[in-house]
Amino acid sequence: MAATDKLKLLEELFGSYKAEWLKNKIFNFFEEPFYFSSLKSNKPCVLQGGRGTGKTTVLRGLSYQGQFSLKDKNIKEFEKNDFIGIYYRVNTNHVYAFSGKGIEEKKWGDIFGHYFNLLLCWEIVDFLVWHKQQSKDDEVLSQHACKLIARSLLLNRDILSLEDLHDGVEDAMYSFQANVNNIADGDIPKLSMPGDPIKIVTEEAEKLSQFKDKMFYILIDEYENFMDQQQVIVNSLIKHIPDSYTIKIGVRELGWRVKHTYNELESLNDPADYALINIEDQFTNDSDTRFEKFAKNVCQIRIQQLLGSESEYDIENALPSLLIEEESELLKVKQNSFYKNFISYETDNQLNIDITPLYKFFIAYWANVHKKSLEEVVDEYQKHTSKWNERYENYKYSMLFKLKKGRGSAGIQKYYAGWKTFVKLANGNIRYLMELVYYSYYHYIHFRDENEDLSKPIPAEVQTKATINVGYKNLLELETSWLKGAQMTKMVQSLGTIFKRLAQDGQNAPEIVQFEFVDEISDRSKEMLNASVMNLALVRMSANKLQGKGSIKDFQYSLHPIFAPYFTFSFRRKRKMTITDEEFLNLIDAPNQTVSNILIHKNVPLEEEKIVPTQLTFLDEMFSDEL
Repeated sequence: MAATDKLKLLEELFGSYKAEWLKNKIFNFFEEPFYFSSLKSNKPCVLQGGRGTGKTTVLRGLSYQGQFSLKDKNIKEFEKNDFIGIYYRVNTNHVYAFSGKGIEEKKWGDIFGHYFNLLLCWEIVDFLVWHKQQSKDDEVLSQHACKLIARSLLLNRDILSLEDLHDGVEDAMYSFQANVNNIADGDIPKLSMPGDPIKIVTEEAEKLSQFKDKMFYILIDEYENFMDQQQVIVNSLIKHIPDSYTIKIGVRELGWRVKHTYNELESLNDPADYALINIEDQFTNDSDTRFEKFAKNVCQIRIQQLLGSESEYDIENALPSLLIEEESELLKVKQNSFYKNFISYETDNQLNIDITPLYKFFIAYWANVHKKSLEEVVDEYQKHTSKWNERYENYKYSMLFKLKKGRGSAGIQKYYAGWKTFVKLANGNIRYLMELVYYSYYHYIHFRDENEDLSKPIPAEVQTKATINVGYKNLLELETSWLKGAQMTKMVQSLGTIFKRLAQDGQNAPEIVQFEFVDEISDRSKEMLNASVMNLALVRMSANKLQGKGSIKDFQYSLHPIFAPYFTFSFRRKRKMTITDEEFLNLIDAPNQTVSNILIHKNVPLEEEKIVPTQLTFLDEMFSDEL
């Protein structure tokens, strides 16, 4: 297969990271996450996770279209399910039409409640029509049931059959959409009771023999796109769920902004009212093994198609990692001045200390940082070797960031390679993991001889350049992800610069990659933090695990690990620094001066006048090198 054909196939297999881009192909690659069975219950569920964590794929997998496809389009197998999933993705363009125009918010809520009834009732009736096409012996809704449903929706036409009901609800729904902008002229229609028509149509459907003992799942995706008053409406349905249906929602972290019902004193709580499934928490607990297993299955089935063979394929072998000592050799540890100083000392004193080159670098570096003579530190090492071995184990990874740095250090300054490293960088996000694998194979195919065997392991430098590519791509996307995305991008650039310089030149605790606030947090900072968490610029963690998640000040934050290769800092969560609210905001408003002040406070020397880049660059020279 020619390289262009391989790249085209790779794009088909991996390029469609979003479930909505794959359309019906999504089910060809569907892989059940371990929590999938937890969603198959009659209790309302909240599936929470950032973009790319697989919420859409899972909810569409629960839909009747998804289940039918996953059952090989066999209606008899489909009937074995005890649930019927009705999928609805919140459309921002639609929901924001129900606001403004001189109408008070409460009235818009009532109007939207009627539209929501029409929308879901049409989806359910459309399912009944679809099912009858698959199973000709279906019992159909009685004339009385059709009239009852039509009356609950205030349909102004004769409804005598399922087909009449289907056409009537569809016509009413699209007419309502078309006329919603005219409501400001005082043309407010009669409105149905929120939730009642949905309850009636599901109850009547469940009376049919083919749906006896089944439960309807209302699957609402991208819940964060609802306006606050609209979330109140659906919250009220969840709080007072009937026996005929339940609700499962997919939402980004912090996207469920309002958690009360029409009664502001009546809140929804986990686990009393719903079951919360936090995808990142579920996937990043247990040493990432759950996410790793799931991601491995997702990626391997695609790569197997790319290879076009029946041979055994293991993605861990295809994406090999580097031992720390191996990486230090690639980063030319023996050309570093600290290593050379150690070798000179050995030669002058006729010593032959049997340790690795990186260890020798570390001892000389330690002597310099602590302002001791190399002779003194080597003597300490020889007298307390066990203590020094333990110290080296704690510091050796962080030493890799100090080997190749500063101006003139072209090319790779730190390697990010290996399947397990990719898992850590993705941090429970399946889309990020797929992007990392995709770009690794893309660059491998693009820069290699087209006849080269793709089943061979991908070199560490190719993997590393792929991780930089993905970090850069997602950093660019932040600017358009939110109204104040440009400010968010500046914040990430400033923090990335700080963590990079601490990794390269920091002389205190190694691997400082987290921060927490030492004072009260302003409303502007809260808005930025919440938006950054929602859009995966930041990851937040409870500062005190014993206390659980409380106020915003109880959290500590880090840049999402996906940005680590682009800026060159550690993706491991190790140590944190403190920051004030004023400093955090000045990382956006006055980045150069603020970053300089923070680095000076951390005893990091400044090398350039403008340390925070004003433009994002992709390090083009790295990809012009021959691999």
